[in-house]
Amino acid sequence: MLRSYEGIHGGFYREELGGVLGQAGAPGAAEDLPLQDQELLVSALKLAEAGPAVVTGVRGGDLVVAAARKLDGASGAAWALKRVAGTRDAASRRMALWYGVLAVLALLGIGAVAGIWLALRAGVARISAGLRQLEEDFDHRLPAIGGEFGEIARAVNRMAERRRALEEELRRQERLAALGKVAAGVAHEIRNPLNSLKLTLELLERRVRKGVATGEEARAATAEIDRLDGILARLLAFGRPALTDRREQDVLTLVRQAAGMVQEQAQRKRVRIALPERVGGLRADVDGSQIIQVMINLLLNAIAASPEGGAVEVKAGRSEEQVWLTVTDHGPGIPEEVRPHIFEAFFTTRPEGSGLGLAVSREIVAGHGGGLEYDPTAPGTTFRVTLPVRRQGS
Repeated sequence: MLRSYEGIHGGFYREELGGVLGQAGAPGAAEDLPLQDQELLVSALKLAEAGPAVVTGVRGGDLVVAAARKLDGASGAAWALKRVAGTRDAASRRMALWYGVLAVLALLGIGAVAGIWLALRAGVARISAGLRQLEEDFDHRLPAIGGEFGEIARAVNRMAERRRALEEELRRQERLAALGKVAAGVAHEIRNPLNSLKLTLELLERRVRKGVATGEEARAATAEIDRLDGILARLLAFGRPALTDRREQDVLTLVRQAAGMVQEQAQRKRVRIALPERVGGLRADVDGSQIIQVMINLLLNAIAASPEGGAVEVKAGRSEEQVWLTVTDHGPGIPEEVRPHIFEAFFTTRPEGSGLGLAVSREIVAGHGGGLEYDPTAPGTTFRVTLPVRRQGS
């Protein structure tokens, strides 16, 4: 802008930042001004504290005009200065007056540009700060801002409201989908026991009429009721495994207890369970009954997948602050297309399976701060359990 006014110096002044911040217009820097011109400029800057100021003086036969104006809404001032050569005749004085007017106009232009720049900078800063906070807190809303930035802030707030509404709807749809999946899974799981129970009771009724009833039908009905109860118990445990008896225990002892509980199923298929040798340092802060349940689920799956007369291998060890366990069978393995779904509730490839064993086991291990993973690199099927030695936060 100052290039439109020939020979006029101009710039900004902030005393707390060391004086002149920058200068444009005529060639040369502010510090290159003659000392007398600088003194005149300082006088104008001082007067500008009370309002727009114009100071003139004759230096070496030339008229020097200095103008200054305090910036609106900010500390500091804008200034302009013009040296007019030859001021001894009337024409020169009139010319000097016009130059003074031009200097004031230049000063007003500088002040307007500075005000716009400061307003833009403040608006951008407030919008940026609001967006950063919105990234961390979806409920945050940008404060009311005047001018064009106010429209931007209101648009951002509308977008945030819309986003929250969409997220709430998405969560509602996810809950409905999960509920539908649970309902379908429960219906599928209890249908077979109910059908079996119905057939058993019908057979018992016919035998009672004939007077040849035995206790076998009652025992079969009771077994099916126990099966239904087990399905419901696993369903209730899913998503909220209760760690009611968590304390430091020997993990290998828990593994051996779990192996003892599935020994009957292993003997039916003549499957041998190979347990690790007793080693020290495998103690961890766990809920023993829950870890036994995890190992029972993994061992039963391994026994079911093992060929007749095969073996299931259990290994254990410790790495840094974790105890790890692996359960491996030598069956056909898990097909690649099935692997992404093995930890989903009610997903199973076995007709007699409930599809809850691995899902509940992962929830239990996660509740301890550990992990349950399938190892796709090992032959057969291998699951790895990791448990922290100490509970988190202790």
